[in-house]
Amino acid sequence: MMSLFRWLKPSPPETVTLERVEHAVGRVDPLIRQAGGYAKTLAPAVKHAYDYCERVALAIPGPFTISRSAFAGDPLVHALFGSADDVETMLGASQCVRDYLGGKLADTPIPPAQCHALLGMRRNITAGYGSRALGEVIQHDRPQKALSFSDHTLTEPSPDLPSLQRRLSDTMFDSLVGGFVLQVDKQRSEILELREALAIERARARSAAAEARKPRLDDLQDRLRTIADALAPRRLAQSLANYLMEPERSLTLKPVKLWIDRFGILVEDLNERGHADTLRLAELVARDQRHWIVMTVRIDRAEMRAATESLSELRRRYIVI
Repeated sequence: MMSLFRWLKPSPPETVTLERVEHAVGRVDPLIRQAGGYAKTLAPAVKHAYDYCERVALAIPGPFTISRSAFAGDPLVHALFGSADDVETMLGASQCVRDYLGGKLADTPIPPAQCHALLGMRRNITAGYGSRALGEVIQHDRPQKALSFSDHTLTEPSPDLPSLQRRLSDTMFDSLVGGFVLQVDKQRSEILELREALAIERARARSAAAEARKPRLDDLQDRLRTIADALAPRRLAQSLANYLMEPERSLTLKPVKLWIDRFGILVEDLNERGHADTLRLAELVARDQRHWIVMTVRIDRAEMRAATESLSELRRRYIVI
């Protein structure tokens, strides 16, 4: 009979999930550990949130090869950068690239021949008028929208795609927890403000018109008690669990499909898309609510080294001048 009960009893959470629970608790408030059963409360939510982050990481398109030569032959790279020189400038100025070339990756002390990373950038659309070639016919003064990208940023350098996706999953989960930390910090700041306001009201009540101050005092005390109760270890653990059960409210990835010509002009007319290049992208919205076009990319070590050396040479010449 005991063996049957043992079989029916749910299995304990995986060790890796418990490690993530402890990581989250350490960031939010170590006092949560005073609440009995906090790990049991948090483990399902942590696993749910991390699984969601894994799905998002796997859904990011790529890897796409980024290089000077790809600018001429790949419509996607051509659309992402203004020129081949811009590709080199991004690589040369990237801290991610320097860390990779310096062997600072945690996974490998010696950089392999290729680096995989996340490339994020801002999407910009500028409305205006211009000429447009439709077959052999050129139309002038047509309304058009120019597509461009800015703030190109490489992050999470990794030796291969699976390693990159694992790092992205970890980073996204940590970002989710960070979003909850911001909420808790805001509540703690509000407690300090309420205590200060309460002290002022009590001083005023002692001086005169104590009865007239009572409603204000009661309101401040009620608000202070409500927030303090919410930050008690057990309540905080449950709030964190509820937050992590809805990760899509703080982290979303949506597909973006665009059609552009070789001049970077958006093609919105369905009848004209046969002459356009199709871009299949993805837009990531994280806790700061800013929108990033993201993709995984693959870059050759030789190209990265040439870009960093070229940029260093330009800086040296600038200093001499």
